[in-house]
Amino acid sequence: MMDHIEPDELAVLALDGREPADAVRGHLDTCPECLAEYDALVRTVSLGRGGVPVDELEAPPSSVWAGIHGELGLASELAADPLADWRTVVIERAAAPDGAPEAPADRPAGSERIAPVTPLAPRRRARWPIAIAAAAGGILAGVGIGVAVASLGGSGGGTSTPSPAVVLASADLAAFPGWDDATGHATVEEDADGERSIVVDLDAAVPAGDVREVWLIRSDASGLVSLGLLDGDSGRFVVPSGIDLAEFTLVDVSAEPVDGDPAHSGDSIVRGELVES
Repeated sequence: MMDHIEPDELAVLALDGREPADAVRGHLDTCPECLAEYDALVRTVSLGRGGVPVDELEAPPSSVWAGIHGELGLASELAADPLADWRTVVIERAAAPDGAPEAPADRPAGSERIAPVTPLAPRRRARWPIAIAAAAGGILAGVGIGVAVASLGGSGGGTSTPSPAVVLASADLAAFPGWDDATGHATVEEDADGERSIVVDLDAAVPAGDVREVWLIRSDASGLVSLGLLDGDSGRFVVPSGIDLAEFTLVDVSAEPVDGDPAHSGDSIVRGELVES
């Protein structure tokens, strides 16, 4: 019998958007626990891509956004709760006799179903809908959204340098066509507490409006995990505990447009295979 599917693998499946392979599908059909987690992640990804009506979600308190805002050190103009208007609409609907108040005359019917979007600082990808949905649903898991948690903490590295650290593996990052002048290197380190991190050094600029994102990719390209955004020439990224580096052997840095889509753009700058030290 197949063991439970790792949360990170479920997150990759949810982000991929394709029907799981037969073996995985068979396990999901017989394991309520894995199926529930997979469905929650699919729903979160769908929300981030605009596919779930926001009035079906439980509105988190304003303190959730305040905590996110403070943790990330966002600009003061982003301090307002982006779900404030949505929360008001949900409350109005719940209080109405028929549960569906009419839209104001100056607003098209049904427009109250759309949550407001707060503009982001130019150097960050627009991923707040996924982060907010994960916080509201209590599914802040590994990647994700794991794809989302790692990326929120990944700008500039996100963690302090562990000491002492043991080098587990390294990779020379080769440039892709169109990025001929790019050079890079990645090193996997493990600290005294057993936490693994990847230090990425990259010499490559991207066009204005794009950001650079660090990924781990399976050797057969069947799955990938976002570690976060690289801000500057070097960054340190925590490797989620459920990731097996014997499977996810490729380190990739891509150029990503700031368009709110968490998927890999397909525009890789550099990539290299980890080799054990």
